[in-house]
Amino acid sequence: MSSRVDLISLSPKPFRLVHESQFVVMMLQSGAMDLSIDGGPTERLEYVAGDIALCRRHVVGLAQSGEQMKKLRFELSDLHLNEAASEANREIELQSIPKLKDSRIKALMTAVNIERASGFPSGQLFLQSMEVALAAVLVQTYSLSKTATRRIKGGLSDVGRRNVIDFVRASISEDISLADMAAVTGLSVAHFSHMFRKSVGKSPHQYVLQQRVQYAKELLLSLNLRMIDVAVASGFKTQQHFARIFRKMCGLSPTEYQRIKLSKRLRDSPFREA
Repeated sequence: MSSRVDLISLSPKPFRLVHESQFVVMMLQSGAMDLSIDGGPTERLEYVAGDIALCRRHVVGLAQSGEQMKKLRFELSDLHLNEAASEANREIELQSIPKLKDSRIKALMTAVNIERASGFPSGQLFLQSMEVALAAVLVQTYSLSKTATRRIKGGLSDVGRRNVIDFVRASISEDISLADMAAVTGLSVAHFSHMFRKSVGKSPHQYVLQQRVQYAKELLLSLNLRMIDVAVASGFKTQQHFARIFRKMCGLSPTEYQRIKLSKRLRDSPFREA
């Protein structure tokens, strides 16, 4: 299942709102909007960049923006909302909040926007991880149904953990999704994500990035590979993204790492000239 993230521009004209899905919006520009929901009175809302709105389905309204405004929309699937509530057969409804102050949601949406601006180099695994995190916060705090989230004790079984690790290693050059990793264990996406963190000590996305960088380190010691070849073989979509993540995790660039390691290998070689 693909997570849906859209960049939307609101024109300074009256427009009709019809929400068929549930989503989170983050304003990317400052501006004002006159908003009427379900025939209610019109309310003027002032937004600054970074403000958050929560929109539930089945909402109909009228809105008018005083100027063109850009916003980032992250649509939430029923699957992830239901899993966050631990009720696979129940439809979860969120509150509709035109202006929401929640530092957790803002931080998650900001991370998504940074990823979007870079062209989504981390692929669906990153977005699905963000959707799971958003669903957990929204169901716990802003759900219309008062459903307590079921706590999960322990972590993955030894077999489940090994299966996931083997799957990631075998698929390191591919666009691994959270659903793919969960399927290996037979767990739902939300339960897998939580139990994986308890077992491994980091999120699935962080773990996959770590494994990509570790594999890249091995490839960098081959003199026959170009840097772009190392990046692609390790599962990074661009050389720039590879270099940024590598430096963040290792404290130096891939080229610097390669030069240092190859120089040390040459110094330690028993066949080098005296």
